[in-house]
Amino acid sequence: MKTSQFVAMLLAVFIAVAAIVAIAFTRLSVSDDAIEFKEAEEIYSQVKEQEKAPEFSVVNMLAVGDNLIHKPIYQQAQARTSDGSYDFMPVYQNLAGIVSGADIAVINQETMMAGSFDVSTYPCFNTPTVMASQLASLGFDVLTIANNHMLDKQSKGLIETLDLINATPGLTCAGAFHGSDEYTQIKPVTVNGISFVFLSYTEHTNGITIPEEKESYIVYLDELDVVEKQVKYAESVADVVVVSMHAGIEYSDDENDVQRNFAQNVVNWGADIVIGTHPHTLQPVEYLTNADGKEVPVLYSLGNFVSAQDKVRRLIGGMANITFTKNSSTGEVTVSKPQLDIVITHYGSGFSGIKLYRLADYTDSLASSHGNSDMSIDYIYKHIRKVIGDEYLIDEYKSK
Repeated sequence: MKTSQFVAMLLAVFIAVAAIVAIAFTRLSVSDDAIEFKEAEEIYSQVKEQEKAPEFSVVNMLAVGDNLIHKPIYQQAQARTSDGSYDFMPVYQNLAGIVSGADIAVINQETMMAGSFDVSTYPCFNTPTVMASQLASLGFDVLTIANNHMLDKQSKGLIETLDLINATPGLTCAGAFHGSDEYTQIKPVTVNGISFVFLSYTEHTNGITIPEEKESYIVYLDELDVVEKQVKYAESVADVVVVSMHAGIEYSDDENDVQRNFAQNVVNWGADIVIGTHPHTLQPVEYLTNADGKEVPVLYSLGNFVSAQDKVRRLIGGMANITFTKNSSTGEVTVSKPQLDIVITHYGSGFSGIKLYRLADYTDSLASSHGNSDMSIDYIYKHIRKVIGDEYLIDEYKSK
């Protein structure tokens, strides 16, 4: 082989080797860059994951007023059956979708449901026990029973009612106890990841007393040491504390000092919302501020849910819609402004055909056929605007 040829061959080999080495280094560099990019991408993804908007849990609560079962209501319920039992469902059927559509629905069961006593009406009520299961079928979840009629059938009737409610699938009772040892054994009700404790207190029991050894069955509004203990305990174990107060002046459109003072106390101690019953009429909604500056909604009275009373104002009730939203990152729960739908108790002459209607579905024709000749759509709207104001009414009624 000629020297020139050999040199040329060596040069070619050198160039080829150099090319191979260059390609290898290039590939190694690209590979390193790819690894570095992948690592950066993972770090960025982790940062973005941490920066993601927190998840929220939401619960829509419905609260209604007094389920006040007078004689015409249970007589009509019995007349619907052929075996002596009671069917209350037609009274409520127009509102069944609203009740079942709420995540949690609360009602004040004004009348006791004690199976060992005869059914009775005013002044000492006792309602057929089937009412509990039928309220559950409608979609109610919590029954409050701390009210002025809770001793209508003495302490025995009260405990029977408490046990009946708690034994009914889907129901929780608030407002009575087997003894003081239960005062801080209240179990939260958890819905959609938000836990609730429901507390219920009454101003009085119509002068009916309870044996001294059974006094712990009831906590009255003025037992502030117990109320404070319970509210603070509830705040420590639940996301939301709902306090029901049965107080005020019957048939008044305005709250009184007893209601205001009690509400301010429980707000200071940790209540997230206060729901009032007892006056049998609608009363205002307002916000009270606790020591930390938190504003808490207070609904002084939702009026009657159903009754066989005879005055128009007592036949107009509130159905409060409240939304609770929990931030999964902070645990903080916000409470929406209460918005009230309106329920009308309709009946014909002699309290016949008692049935509930949403105001939105209540017509001039129905109003003109009401057993109370003073009932009118115009009166209803004037009354609710005067007492509640547009701010706390659902949008459907604001343009009327």
